[in-house]
Amino acid sequence: MRFPLLLPALAAFLLTACGDTKNPNGMPDEPRATGQEAQVLTSADVPDPDPATAGTEKAVLPADTSVAGAWVILEGSLRGHDAETFNQLIDPEYGLWLLEQSGGKPVITRVADVKKLLTQTDKPLFSLDKKLMDCPTPQVVERLPEPSCPAGTFAQKGCFNGPSTQFRAQDFWQTATLNQATRNQAQAAVGRCVRGVLQTSTGYQFHFSKSAGAGGRWRIVFIDLRGACPK
Repeated sequence: MRFPLLLPALAAFLLTACGDTKNPNGMPDEPRATGQEAQVLTSADVPDPDPATAGTEKAVLPADTSVAGAWVILEGSLRGHDAETFNQLIDPEYGLWLLEQSGGKPVITRVADVKKLLTQTDKPLFSLDKKLMDCPTPQVVERLPEPSCPAGTFAQKGCFNGPSTQFRAQDFWQTATLNQATRNQAQAAVGRCVRGVLQTSTGYQFHFSKSAGAGGRWRIVFIDLRGACPK
């Protein structure tokens, strides 16, 4: 029999695979600082998967349970023009919505595929990469900073992660133009927003929801490109 001859080669293959620097989710492992103890997770620390969205997930995306993690993936897909990864962050139930300002009126567009999306200025969504701040870790705040209008400047400058309370409270429905959707659908999506990431250099906001269930992932629901003081 020739099976014993295959064992050395198989062992070498396994040793090589174990030396890979990436974890099973495809995300780079971060080196641990000297003297830092490894975190031990128990079964109680690991959230149960969300059965409602399990069929839509891809193994390349980690089962993240923080909006900060979802933002890292979103920012990376924007900078890398990675439509496939971006689309995986869209809420499967409420979808993705783009809020812009055109002709003095809000324009709300429901997005099915970001690869085919053009903004009101006929630019692809991925052109945002040129305007994004360097923001791998937005500062967590209890309330997102508000601009001083009409100047459109912020007392606090930077990138912030806070509740979507102010965004949900805005009343722009009377004059809004809706594309590919109804007002009821758009309002339901706004009501779904829980946390938002604000970049003060542009006033752009990215609002996230969380899928139902203990292991639900954070999803991008609304992207507000109107700027700090929409006119």
